[in-house]
Amino acid sequence: MVAGNAPVDLSVIHENSPNACVTNLNCVTIVLLRVQPSRVSPTFHSIHLRKGAENQLFKYVVGEPMTPRVRAIWRLARLFVRESRVKSAADAPIHRVLRSFAAGARARSATSLAQRVPVLQNLSGVLAMASGLLTEHPGLSETAVRVALAEVGTLKTALKDAPLRQALTTALPPGRAAALIDVDAEPERCGIAEQTHRALIVLDVNPRSGVSAAPVAARITLIRTDTRAELMQDLDVASSAARLAARFSREVREQNVGALIARVTESIDCMLDLRQRAADQSFLRYRLREVNKDSRVVVPEVFWDFCNDTVLVTRAVRSVPLSDTEALRDHGLDPADLIATWIEAFFEIALGEGVFHAGLEAAGAAVSIEPDTLGALVLDGDSALTFFAAHERSFLVAGSDALLRGDHKAAAREHMQHGRPDQHETQHAVRVEATYRREAERFAGDAHRHRTAADLFAALGKGPLEHAFGDNHTGIASRAALLARSVQSIDEMVRRIAPDVDVWPIARRVIMRLALDQFSSHGAFSQLAKEAVHWPHALPRVPNLLADWVRRQNQRNADSRSAR
Repeated sequence: MVAGNAPVDLSVIHENSPNACVTNLNCVTIVLLRVQPSRVSPTFHSIHLRKGAENQLFKYVVGEPMTPRVRAIWRLARLFVRESRVKSAADAPIHRVLRSFAAGARARSATSLAQRVPVLQNLSGVLAMASGLLTEHPGLSETAVRVALAEVGTLKTALKDAPLRQALTTALPPGRAAALIDVDAEPERCGIAEQTHRALIVLDVNPRSGVSAAPVAARITLIRTDTRAELMQDLDVASSAARLAARFSREVREQNVGALIARVTESIDCMLDLRQRAADQSFLRYRLREVNKDSRVVVPEVFWDFCNDTVLVTRAVRSVPLSDTEALRDHGLDPADLIATWIEAFFEIALGEGVFHAGLEAAGAAVSIEPDTLGALVLDGDSALTFFAAHERSFLVAGSDALLRGDHKAAAREHMQHGRPDQHETQHAVRVEATYRREAERFAGDAHRHRTAADLFAALGKGPLEHAFGDNHTGIASRAALLARSVQSIDEMVRRIAPDVDVWPIARRVIMRLALDQFSSHGAFSQLAKEAVHWPHALPRVPNLLADWVRRQNQRNADSRSAR
């Protein structure tokens, strides 16, 4: 402890200094503040970090109340430390981080005023929802935050009338606000920090004649910059709390909570970047329309002249929800045929193209009623896309096909190709094979009659979740859990509105066809053409890769000899 009343400079506290010799955050309170625990809470002023001064987190000022920012950092750091000490092999570190936010959100219902102060202004509720998703689907470690952001309601009242016009005038590129003829006051969709409106816009004007082109129906998605700024401030507070907790907790450092917060920040930042969403929407339109010639879906065109990182403008397509069977029949469409097409398109786009689009989920599925695209599924750009990596898509196709055939050895080999343990590889391989044998028995032969497509992807994600030898396995488990969750909602909707349609045979047929394409000569040549683009970058790394492979082989041989 600090003796006497000698002055202590608290603007900089180094972890190796005598004034920071503490064992936990409770002791830090006494040491840093030099007061008895029963006295009034002290005051800190946050100061900006500069390069090489990561320890300058707080500046103590006598006689002033503690700022809300510092109070939030302090409470969240204590939550990080508490959750990091929970001994549970079933919890991933990201789950413990999200539980810390959930614990802070629960403080809103507390009785005392001090406990009712939320840890963060906007982020706690979102990440508490993500924590609930992880409790239900543990494999969603990589995508739980994205799912929560997509499903949570707006944080503030949507802009309307004059404030909406002012926000659009500020957000649109220079000169483009004049092209807005009419904007609906009520938003069609609201997200956590965005809102989507229908509008009429003029795409271009002939400068010689001064005659404007006919107005075009469009959908305008606007990011609420104030809400986004508050979210970023919350994430900055979380990052500061992670650094403070890591200073005094070995468990927090071992779980690398700061890196997990950075990953959450990156995920949220990408979801709120409308320029990236416009690029993803244009790519999906090119793949489905120009490359695949897929007439089952329509991807609206992106009007790039009106887009930036806070505004996304696409062509509007009149549509009705797929769940509204009466409206579909009024337009001469058969709901059962559309639902069968929808199921097939979902699996082919997710597993064949490696693209997960919210417009193909049960809650967002819509059907075009435009004359030229009547009956086509509409994939609007209101929601962020999730792209599966090539190895993730390959494992999902090959692994699910292996489980359907009851070939647990093939599923285990596919698992080991995406990551191997550092030691005791033989023992781990036996455990991996046993896991897939247990899951394959549930789907081989006639056993699948009592299973669903959601059960298939849930079973496929258990292997990478239980035997995660690297980041590849974590990502694969997250994708499998995401598909299982979506397919479950699809199955429930189909049973409700079209009980004669069975999801399982459609999913099985698509998976088996994709697996044949993946391992056929055509699939091999297609994959070779894709890989050839990367050869100029990969070939210079071959000597180092060979040397690393030889080192690993020698290490395995040494481990096997020592095990004897």
